[in-house]
Amino acid sequence: MVSAAALAWAGIGLCMPVRATSASGPVEVTSYTVQPGQSLWTYAEMATPEGGDVSSTVDELMRLNGMDGSALRAGQRIIVPKR
Repeated sequence: MVSAAALAWAGIGLCMPVRATSASGPVEVTSYTVQPGQSLWTYAEMATPEGGDVSSTVDELMRLNGMDGSALRAGQRIIVPKR
């Protein structure tokens, strides 16, 4: 009896909407085509506001693009935050 009630409660939970939250909130993005000779770091240097932390931009770009490493190739399209 108790397990049936627990299963019913769990089923209700699967149908209810859940709000997703993050520390930074939603980010508006666009895409960028990597240029020959460009690295993730050199792109991040261009995209980081003056006085900003380039390594934080690299981390954000890697997160947005689901990257395990920082390697890029010319012609590759990456997702970047709109600034």
